[in-house]
Amino acid sequence: MKIRRWEQDKEINLSEMKNQLENEGLSSFLWQDDIGTFYPAHTHSYTEVRWIVSGSITFGVNGEEVTLYSGDRLELPANTSHYAKMSDETSTSYLCASINDFS
Repeated sequence: MKIRRWEQDKEINLSEMKNQLENEGLSSFLWQDDIGTFYPAHTHSYTEVRWIVSGSITFGVNGEEVTLYSGDRLELPANTSHYAKMSDETSTSYLCASINDFS
């Protein structure tokens, strides 16, 4: 699991975030979850990329939890079992992208 924390003094700019993903060869879409949304443990056949625009998400991986806040980015390797729960205080928006891990 790879996490990039946002620089606190840097403003969050959705267009810049999307452009950065595009420059990395990734297409993305904006997703929003309601307060308290929960996704039970699951896996993906691709590396999952999530970049938080607003709100927060807590991911559970290998018995540990990590919370991501606005601006933070997660890359979760393919076939990694994980769950996700959204903030109990506000809806959460994030960019979704994936990296195909096919050789």
